[in-house]
Amino acid sequence: MTKKTEAASERDLIKFNSHVTELPIEVINSTSTDRFVPYGLNNLYPNFLLKLYNESPLHKGIINSKIDYIIGDGVTVKGGDTPVTLKPNAKDSFPEFVSKLVNDYLIFNYYAVEVVYNKLGNPIQYNHVPAHKIRCNRDRSKFWYSNDWFREPNINVSYDYWKPGVNADGTNKLFFFTSYSPSVNNIYPIPDYSGAIKSLETDIAIRDFQINNIENQFSVSSIITFFGGMPNDEVKRETVRKITNAYTGANGGKMIIGFEGKDGTAPDVKNIAPSEWEKAYIEVKKDVLQDILTAHSAVSPLLFGIKTEGQLGGATELETAYEIFKNLFVKNRRNELESGLSKLFADLGLGELEFKDKGSLFSATLSDVMKMKTYTVNEIRAEAGLPPLLNGDRLIDEVKPVPTQEPTTVGQIPDNDIAGSPVQATPVKPVPANTSSTAPAKPTAFTSDSTLTFGHLTDDDFEKVKHIGSAKQDFRVFKKLDYHIERFSDLKGIELQFDDEKDIADYLIKNGIKNMTIVQIKAAIRKDLGIAVTAADLKRVIQGLEDSGVINKSDLDKGITIKPTEKAMQPALENIRRVEVRYSYDGVQDDRNRPFCAKLLANDKYYSREDIQQMSSLFGYDVFAYRGGFYHNPNTNTTTPYCRHRWNAVSVVRITPEGESNND
Repeated sequence: MTKKTEAASERDLIKFNSHVTELPIEVINSTSTDRFVPYGLNNLYPNFLLKLYNESPLHKGIINSKIDYIIGDGVTVKGGDTPVTLKPNAKDSFPEFVSKLVNDYLIFNYYAVEVVYNKLGNPIQYNHVPAHKIRCNRDRSKFWYSNDWFREPNINVSYDYWKPGVNADGTNKLFFFTSYSPSVNNIYPIPDYSGAIKSLETDIAIRDFQINNIENQFSVSSIITFFGGMPNDEVKRETVRKITNAYTGANGGKMIIGFEGKDGTAPDVKNIAPSEWEKAYIEVKKDVLQDILTAHSAVSPLLFGIKTEGQLGGATELETAYEIFKNLFVKNRRNELESGLSKLFADLGLGELEFKDKGSLFSATLSDVMKMKTYTVNEIRAEAGLPPLLNGDRLIDEVKPVPTQEPTTVGQIPDNDIAGSPVQATPVKPVPANTSSTAPAKPTAFTSDSTLTFGHLTDDDFEKVKHIGSAKQDFRVFKKLDYHIERFSDLKGIELQFDDEKDIADYLIKNGIKNMTIVQIKAAIRKDLGIAVTAADLKRVIQGLEDSGVINKSDLDKGITIKPTEKAMQPALENIRRVEVRYSYDGVQDDRNRPFCAKLLANDKYYSREDIQQMSSLFGYDVFAYRGGFYHNPNTNTTTPYCRHRWNAVSVVRITPEGESNND
């Protein structure tokens, strides 16, 4: 009987541990108000909440989205639109400070602020205190701060509770804010999502299971049997330890190890149906997702970037879900937070504070036809990021983009040829323009009985703009862009094309290249600016800077050293170090040119975008689009360019300071 017992198999069960969720137990060890109440059995429950936040991407994503929804367009004084610009401390701006408070409030259901006073007892600084580092006494009249409650629980600083008004003793106080949350002792508040804490742990455990499967499938669930007789307890423990350390994956290690009698058989390993576990986890994950969304009052997963089966995710569905969520959750939390912030900053005389709502998730869009009827010229230009025109505060539908002077008379030859014979022009009677010296000129309007009509700029028009622009000889051209400019809206795209070259030139001037090859300079530009430049373009930029007198350089084919010239480094000459975009009026020069075009070509200048916009304001139409001439068809209400000349864009660097032109 004894031998049978010795020969009987023995097995050790390893790591089948039951899990116990941490509870927010308030351990009251004393009735004294001079001692803090531990938060949780080990006084580390806030650390547990922080762990849930950091290790569950679903939970963290929802909280971060809630922060954005609550803050909206920032904090303003109630009844106003101007954001609060108060700087609460040397480190944080007001939006950064508020964001930290809202983050703590959503994770822990409370936040804390250290208020610093001057010698007169007035508040001068507000410091955010991480919520998980604070403990309080039974009546929340005193607080303790520790940088690490796990490693340094006895190294802490105490604060009295903040009170409004002058602080007589001048010591720092702690503003502790929370909303009402039912609990046994009502000391530490319970988070809103407390009902889903077990589901959050499950969410984290599922991810551990998945990474465990990826790292080492051996650790799913296994039975290992050794047929080598019965070792003593010490040998068994050592065997188990070595196998566990060597073969269990991340947070895995679930296996049964057995020892059987001697029969010469090699150890046997059997896996316990991993595919069955995976299917079970998939089903559990669906339930976990629903639990977490419900606890967070998430009326639609789409609001938090979570796509689920059967949801289309259209703008209307999202907008409706957002309005419901805003009414159920966002408004209530805003009211609570606004109350706390208004109370905290009352001593500064800011008044009541409120979060400014962003309104709808999606801005309303109008069709082009509706914009023509409801938008002014300057409103359209603002959408495109362009500056306003002096005469642009008019509806687009009212604008007739033609010059202020009368159209040409019958028989005048236009400044370019069009296919076929031009329609014979007929004299028209323009509606009198506004002759006020202070009001901007209005475009000519045409009577409905006229037919196709030509118009152009004159000698007198040139006299109005001959002073505008800068002499071409004051610049060196880096690059000429082969691009046909049709209208003002083209300019933004054109100037963006030159941005890289401008950035490269500024980089070369400011960084002092020392004994580097072209390849090394290219690599440095790519690393520091994120711009890929060809060797040929880089050499051209360097050569252009040297020719402009901005830098001195060594041989381009060897190690290159670049130094800004003494002239370029003078603060008063800052403008000559800048690469910029200018525009040139180019085209045919012959006896068929109109006087305006002939003189503008002979003027030989480069113009800035602002220069050409100024011309457009003077002439009452887009000079980029129509140049020196046009024809207007009142039957179709269309106006078409009628000029052989073009605006061309160039990148240049100034070689002569402004005000010291070589023409002077």
